[in-house]
Amino acid sequence: MSTVRMFRANSTPPEEGKDIADTSVIVVAISSCEKNSRFTAHAADCFIGGSTHDEDMSRTKSTLLCVLMVTSLFSVMSMSVAADGEDIVIDSQVEWVGDRTLEGDVRIVAGGDLTINALNLVISDDSQIIVDEGGMLNILNSAVDAENPPTGLAGYGYWDEVNRSAVLIPGSDYGVAFDATFYAGEGNSFYGGQAIVDGWDPVDLNGSEFTLSFNDTTEDVWVGLVAYGHQSVRLASVTLTPVVGSEATHDAIDLEHRNMMALDTDMQSCQIFIHGVADIDDSSMLGCDVVVNGTLTIHSTSIERTGPIFVNSESELILSGDTTFAMSRDDHDVRAHARADLHWGEEVEGSGGHTDRWERIIGAQQVHFDAAGVLFRILNFGPLEITSSTFFSDDSGIGLIDSGETRTVEIGWADGSVWTESAEIEIVDYRTSWNMDISMESYGGGIVPLTWDDVIVIDAYTPFIDFVSVEFQQPTESVSRSSGGVGLIATIANRGTAPAIVYFNCDVSETGLSAQMTSFPGGLIEAGEEIEIQFSWKNSEIDLASLTCEILTPTQLVEDDSFGGGTASSSQITWFDAEDNDGSIIPIVAAISLAVAGMAALLLRISKKSQDEEEDMLF
Repeated sequence: MSTVRMFRANSTPPEEGKDIADTSVIVVAISSCEKNSRFTAHAADCFIGGSTHDEDMSRTKSTLLCVLMVTSLFSVMSMSVAADGEDIVIDSQVEWVGDRTLEGDVRIVAGGDLTINALNLVISDDSQIIVDEGGMLNILNSAVDAENPPTGLAGYGYWDEVNRSAVLIPGSDYGVAFDATFYAGEGNSFYGGQAIVDGWDPVDLNGSEFTLSFNDTTEDVWVGLVAYGHQSVRLASVTLTPVVGSEATHDAIDLEHRNMMALDTDMQSCQIFIHGVADIDDSSMLGCDVVVNGTLTIHSTSIERTGPIFVNSESELILSGDTTFAMSRDDHDVRAHARADLHWGEEVEGSGGHTDRWERIIGAQQVHFDAAGVLFRILNFGPLEITSSTFFSDDSGIGLIDSGETRTVEIGWADGSVWTESAEIEIVDYRTSWNMDISMESYGGGIVPLTWDDVIVIDAYTPFIDFVSVEFQQPTESVSRSSGGVGLIATIANRGTAPAIVYFNCDVSETGLSAQMTSFPGGLIEAGEEIEIQFSWKNSEIDLASLTCEILTPTQLVEDDSFGGGTASSSQITWFDAEDNDGSIIPIVAAISLAVAGMAALLLRISKKSQDEEEDMLF
């Protein structure tokens, strides 16, 4: 593939001996000219100073040819690289060669492919390289450095002699008495901390700086530094002032130190965002923030003061070859989401010491229940594998793990071992009106694994009620309002995995009014069971009526049908009053029979009395 060098619009060619980076040179690989390399070469020659073709070509013809080729070349460049001020947009194959400083942003859009090959690239503060989804970044045999990499040091929060932070003060450089002034840097303080020198009483610290005085016999001396509580002590610089000679200020990171990590004292840095694909091979990186939302492969590359590399959910980081980390800015070299794909090769070396190879983290996790007020806690929780405090679900049935805080779920220790969280959700109390009886167990299943999902749904050991049917006990077409009513059977099934004490009520379907029933029907339904519940209905106010019955669901449920339920309806029957002619004839017959019997008894008494009177007259 042929390459040409093009200057950004409104720029000038580099002066003799001037650094190429100062000219904002863009090297464009023009794939469309690959078939005619002579065209590319000639156009480049024209651009940088005139034609080098045969001398017998006329000046006019040569000039015209140069103009035409340069115009064409600029057209190709405009399709490959678009510049907005100092910002660069790359949408095709582009290769950079030659050392340079990047001031502004570079965005590699979909279809763009930037190769940084065998150069030193310095990225100024707040400048970015952004690889969009569908874009590609290749860094080969190059050094990518922040213009202002971290220069401070930070401790890990340990107080004991073996693990506490310390810096070596080079007293042997002087041979005279000297003062060492320690500076915390902007926004930091030594308040509540101590400086510890072997053979001295601990020196209590306050403010953003302090001074220690050493005599002329002082050799190199370690000064231990601890912060208030177990916070991280922060050191920006140390100024050494001898009684004879000039003072010297050392960035903290340039001093020999132990149990400390890099500190970015100015809180400004360059950034590299990978949403597409990036490949870094046989290179070095110093000081920039790196965030992976796509795929990043790093092979045999030194990474200093750059970590942690952030790898977000559903992204991928591959570390291979002789890749090494040094002086991470946190207590881990890689900070990855729990669901990121992370590969740490066997030959890859981390910063070591108290800096882990990686930590996997997870953000706010929700536990979803079907009910409000469910109490739960976490067993074997976090790196300390503790039992958490008790949490509860809100009115939406949502409970937050550790109140929604981010936590570490895996650590790749510096020694190569790996700890992975194996936590569980313990359901402490999951009660509704269907399992309020103390003899019944809580819903939820007791103990459930805590996965790395953002949402964990608790649906184990819960009932699910299905109202199957409502039917009359005996085939019935009509019934008297003055009777004891009519018997019905409700069939209810529990399709879930836990028992429930279920009740229901019924309305007259045609009016929506509550039906008059002789009992409040319901009962215990075991998991997987189907039961029949008998009840009676009486005194309907309308002649042609039916029942619609509904399961009474617990008020604690987020949704009325979370545990099932539903309705079932009976067929219609006719209700009548006893005196209705068009009603049943049985009451009428009974009444007539009673009247006949009464009349017969009366006639019998009259007949007997008349017979007795006749007998008295005869005697």
